[in-house]
Amino acid sequence: MAHPPKSYLLDQLRAQADSVSARRVQEQRLSRDVIDRVDRRLHAVFQYFDEACKLLQVVAPRIEREFVLPDIARYSDMVFDRGLVMFRKQPLQKHEVYAHVVVYYTLTGPSPPPLQVAMRRSGEIERALITANIEFSCESDSTVRGAATKNTIRIAPGMRCEVRFDPDFVNESIIVTLRNVDRFEPVVFDFHPDALETPVLDDLVNLMLGKPSQFLLRAPLRGFGR
Repeated sequence: MAHPPKSYLLDQLRAQADSVSARRVQEQRLSRDVIDRVDRRLHAVFQYFDEACKLLQVVAPRIEREFVLPDIARYSDMVFDRGLVMFRKQPLQKHEVYAHVVVYYTLTGPSPPPLQVAMRRSGEIERALITANIEFSCESDSTVRGAATKNTIRIAPGMRCEVRFDPDFVNESIIVTLRNVDRFEPVVFDFHPDALETPVLDDLVNLMLGKPSQFLLRAPLRGFGR
């Protein structure tokens, strides 16, 4: 009897179904104490930043650092503009627990000067700006019909920044991801829930404002262990 032709779609669906089933088995084995401990800490993080963002918007503190994207953009003399903390919940063992907590905030200041770049380099620079989560616009020289050789890239005056907290119930940890907090690339840390107490969150806010802070030394980078 001839075998039916191989279905790549069915193979993908089987792999996804196996992954979902394995995750559900793993979730059922999780300790309720671990889930509660991680979830309580995420709730405390949400409450802390809910108040911190409101206070920072009123105070509008100056950011005591520069952000530099080499040969492309330099931000300085910025202030804290807006802050918002959001969360999403997920069902786990018949309970609603935090799926993540995210702090979004923006900094405002003088706009970096526009860039005049050769057409052949424009794509490379645009990709670097997108990776750095920097808003910009790009236009060609409209005075040259069909023969423009340069693009003008205008960079937005503000920066969008993010701090994200994700639970890892399996390993009893909270993954903290910083984007545009102290540099133009994401940095990911692995915190034990008990370590994310108020002094550490205070350190994180100081880092966001460019003040002296020990936050970057508070936990190992994700994947490097303790």
